[in-house]
Amino acid sequence: MGWIKRMRLKNALFTMMFFGLLLASLLSVCAFIGCTQLGRILPQTTASIDISTDPAVTVDVPEPAAWSTAVGWLLGVLQIVLPILIFTVVIMLTSILFYRAKLKEPLYILKSSAQRIMENDLDFVIPAPSAQDELGQLCRAFEKMRETLLVNNQMLWRQAEERKRLNAAFAHDLRNPVTVLKGTAKLLRKGIQVEQTLDRLENNTLRIEQYIESMSTIQRLEQVPVRKKKVPYALLSGELTDTVHLLAPGLSCRMIMPGTGSSLAGASGTGAAEACTAPAKTAAAEKARASAEAEAAESLTIDPGLFMTVAENLIANGARYAKCELTVGLEVKDSFLLLSVMDDGPGFPAELLRDGPKPFGKAGEHTKSSEIITDGAKPCKAPAENTAHFGMGLYSCQTICLKHGGELTLENGEGCGAKATACFKI
Repeated sequence: MGWIKRMRLKNALFTMMFFGLLLASLLSVCAFIGCTQLGRILPQTTASIDISTDPAVTVDVPEPAAWSTAVGWLLGVLQIVLPILIFTVVIMLTSILFYRAKLKEPLYILKSSAQRIMENDLDFVIPAPSAQDELGQLCRAFEKMRETLLVNNQMLWRQAEERKRLNAAFAHDLRNPVTVLKGTAKLLRKGIQVEQTLDRLENNTLRIEQYIESMSTIQRLEQVPVRKKKVPYALLSGELTDTVHLLAPGLSCRMIMPGTGSSLAGASGTGAAEACTAPAKTAAAEKARASAEAEAAESLTIDPGLFMTVAENLIANGARYAKCELTVGLEVKDSFLLLSVMDDGPGFPAELLRDGPKPFGKAGEHTKSSEIITDGAKPCKAPAENTAHFGMGLYSCQTICLKHGGELTLENGEGCGAKATACFKI
């Protein structure tokens, strides 16, 4: 029956019915011939004439017994009924065998899988009994649906957890400027350090405004749909090169792009950036390495807007902490587009590498000295002022990468420097 299980449904049904009807026909012919032969064995009522005598004599054979007549009648009925009965039984047996061979297991799998999915149990695998027939294809379609539901549920769960985490971080960080505002209000009532107090009031009001704007940015990112379209690789790499020149004008920038070669963006500006210009032989080495790699695809299926948003954030972040050199790489690998940005700065803090990007994260950000606000007998310490980013850059990049079916990876170099790699599903 293995070869039947490997056939498509209509082919298997036709084959089994063909052999079943052929068997039924042979059995019907055998039954008809058998009934005919049995009927000839039974005694018959006959009359014979003896013409050897004069006059001729007619001799009558005795009539058969009642049982012989009944048997003869029964054999006549069986000659008609048996073929019909044989065909009926064979068709029923063929249908049962077809159900057991082709339908029973897949239907049970689909029914049990649907029941588990209705119970929100997605932690299982739907097997495909046959890889060729229609029900096997249906089982594979159910498996893809289960995988999609599992991914969506994980994404929703992750978004819910991120929302809780975001709300907790927002509530925690909002306490600091609110506390400062309370202390500032008390100082204003007492008329102490009015000018400094007004400046502090304005600064913390701006901080609250920036917090609210950051929350709105996160909500917009979570609601932005991914609109993929075919984009030429050359166009994408060209825009990336222009972005590097705009966001890192005072650094020595290297572009590593398989399929287009590596280009060296000359350093501009003053100070350490000019002193750290990479030598020309570095560009030649990068060209040789890039030419040995596989050519990138001519066009990529990607959301260019989201890609450039991530690129701008990562390049700006790298340029902010780089000492003199910034390396930007772009390559296609295993149906993913990889964008890497590496600087020669102090690197990512251990907390960021361990926990990943957080909204309103302060790890590694430059801060100013804390201020002491004298509130009568109780000194009130104003928190250190953060940069305007509030840790939103890397968190936004991570959110966009996840929406695009990829991820954001953060790591530090062996000596120094940080490397961020954004992965996009194409």
